[in-house]
Amino acid sequence: MDAYPLAVKAEAAPADHNGTEGNQMSGGMDSQVTQAVFEKEKGEYQVRVMKQILWVNGKRYELQEIYGIGNSVEGEVDANDPGKECVICLSEPRDTTVLPCRHMCMCSGCAKVLRFQTNRCPICRQPVDRLLEIKVNNAPDE
Repeated sequence: MDAYPLAVKAEAAPADHNGTEGNQMSGGMDSQVTQAVFEKEKGEYQVRVMKQILWVNGKRYELQEIYGIGNSVEGEVDANDPGKECVICLSEPRDTTVLPCRHMCMCSGCAKVLRFQTNRCPICRQPVDRLLEIKVNNAPDE
């Protein structure tokens, strides 16, 4: 297997009050860096993302995947589609992520009850440090 490191950086320079690009040396540059590996395995090429970093107003943020959010935030709701409901009550939509393991697996109501009953993630049983409720607005733009 051949593997080659790959980095992609996208920058956005702020516009000044005239609407033209600002001075890039002013430190106001926002950017996204994607670190990846370009691999060739068994004659097939693929890119595997390793890390994504955002720089906004001089602050560094590392993006991390939330497991299960894809099934929870898709625009079309199908009552027969498994995987969008809370793993505890099996009726409400998932909107709460367990940290640090990042499993989005519960509704906010069950998450509140869980805090008083156990400190373990219902998916992987890792200790829970925090719960993060994520509300998604699926309404069309007006």
